[in-house]
Amino acid sequence: MDKPDIVVARLVAPRRGMLLRSQALDEGLTREELLRRREDGLLVPMHTGVFRHAAVPLTWEGRLHAAVLAGGDGAVASHRSAARLHGFRDVPRWRPEVTTRASDLPRAQGVHFHRTNLLDPLDLTVVDGIPCTRRPRTLLDLGAVLPYEIVEEAIQDAVIRKLVSHEDLVALLERVGGRGRRGTASLRAVVLHALPEDGIDTELERRLHALFPAGHALTLQLKLTCSDGREVRLDAGCPARRIAIEANGHRWHATSKHLRRDMARRRSIQASGWDHYEYGWSEVTETPDLVRAELAQLLA
Repeated sequence: MDKPDIVVARLVAPRRGMLLRSQALDEGLTREELLRRREDGLLVPMHTGVFRHAAVPLTWEGRLHAAVLAGGDGAVASHRSAARLHGFRDVPRWRPEVTTRASDLPRAQGVHFHRTNLLDPLDLTVVDGIPCTRRPRTLLDLGAVLPYEIVEEAIQDAVIRKLVSHEDLVALLERVGGRGRRGTASLRAVVLHALPEDGIDTELERRLHALFPAGHALTLQLKLTCSDGREVRLDAGCPARRIAIEANGHRWHATSKHLRRDMARRRSIQASGWDHYEYGWSEVTETPDLVRAELAQLLA
C-alpha cells in the first residue's frame, strides 16, 4: 500500500470511512493524490470536500457524519438526527440535520442545515463518534421542527427512561430558552405541566439551602421592611451584615409584568442597604461547587 493510502486509511478509520479533504491536505497529501484516488474509485464524493472510502459500506450514521463534516468547524448533528442518535422514541426520521454557527449556511445535497448564534459547549457531546447536541438541547430543538404532541411524548418518554431529568431541562431553559427562541415554548409547556411552577421554586430553594456553609448565620424566610415601606420575604438573609440570598426560578418562565415586579423588589432591597445575591437553576444544578465556594466566601 502506498503511503498516501495509509494516510487516507488512518484518517477515515474514526469517521465511518469519511474523509475531509482539508484535513487530508493538512496531513501532507496533495490535491493530485486525492484526485487520482477519486478517479480510481477509492474515494467516493459525498459533499464538497467530503469523501467516503469505497471499502466502507455507507450507513445512516455514515451519511450523518459526512453531513456534519460538510457543515464546517463546530458543526454538530441536531434536531431529529440528534434525537435518533440519543435513542428518543417516536421521533420521525428525516434527512440529516446539522446545526452550525457559520454566518453563511453550507450547501450539501440531502442535508438540512440550521444556523444558530448560541451553541453553548454545555450543550454539545459526541455519540458514536459523531458530534451532536446533548439530550436536553436536542429536545428543545425538536420543538422548533415538530408538532407539540410529538415533542411532549418524546420529552415524557425521555424523563421516564431517565435519559434526562427535570433539572436538566429547567437549567437549559434558563440558559438558552429566551422568549422568541424557537422550540422554547413547547419545552417550557411540557416542563411546567410535569413540574408545576411552585414546585420548581421550592425545589430550587431546597437545593440552594443545601449549599449553605455549615454554621451559617442566615435566617431562612426572613421578613424585611424596605426603606420605601415595601414588605418582602427573603429566602435567606443575614441582618447583621445586610446580606440577602435568594433562589430565582423565574428567569425562564416569568411574564414581563412579573419581571418588572421582581426588578422593583430587588431595587427596594438594595436601596435599603442590603447586598442582594440571586442564584438560578443553571448555577445551582450545573455548577454547585462554584456556588458553594462563593457562598462560603461571602459568609466567611
